[in-house]
Parts: sequence; C-alpha cells; structure tokens
Amino acid sequence: MKLKKSTLLTKLIILILAVYATITLLSLQTRIQQVQADAAALQTKVDAVTQENSRLEAEIERAGTQEAVEEFARSRLGYVYEGEIIFQDIGD
Repeated sequence: MKLKKSTLLTKLIILILAVYATITLLSLQTRIQQVQADAAALQTKVDAVTQENSRLEAEIERAGTQEAVEEFARSRLGYVYEGEIIFQDIGD
C-alpha cells in the first residue's frame, strides 16, 4: 500500500509541475509577442527618424551653396534680380 501512495503522490506532483510549466510558458509566450510588437513599432520610429536625419543632413549640406542662398532670398525675403519682374496670383 505504501508503494501505491508514493506512486500516486509522485504522479500528482509531476502533474502539478506540468500544469505550472504550461501556464508559465503560455504567459511567457504572450509576453514575448508583446515585446516583439513593441520592438517592431520602435524600429519603425527609428527608421522614420533616420530618414528625417538624412534629409536634414542633406539640407544642411545644401544650405551653404549659392543656389540655396538665392532660393532663401527669393522665397522668404522677396528679393529679385535687377530688371526681374515678379507676378503674383491674387485669385481665390
């Protein structure tokens, strides 16, 4: 009789450990999926910021050129070349 009790107890302990392990694995799997989704979202943001940085770096490099200075003077300050006439559309 003593042998059967220990066998039953052993089976019960193994069953409890198996259930605990299964629950733990499922919760960890859910957490892993959440972390992967967060990582993907962050990678998307990193890519967007990297692209914006590249655009800004190109703009900074271009800012010192003669064309950029002329464009700024024309668009923001309203400068024109001597003898040049600017027409503005005042409709709508």
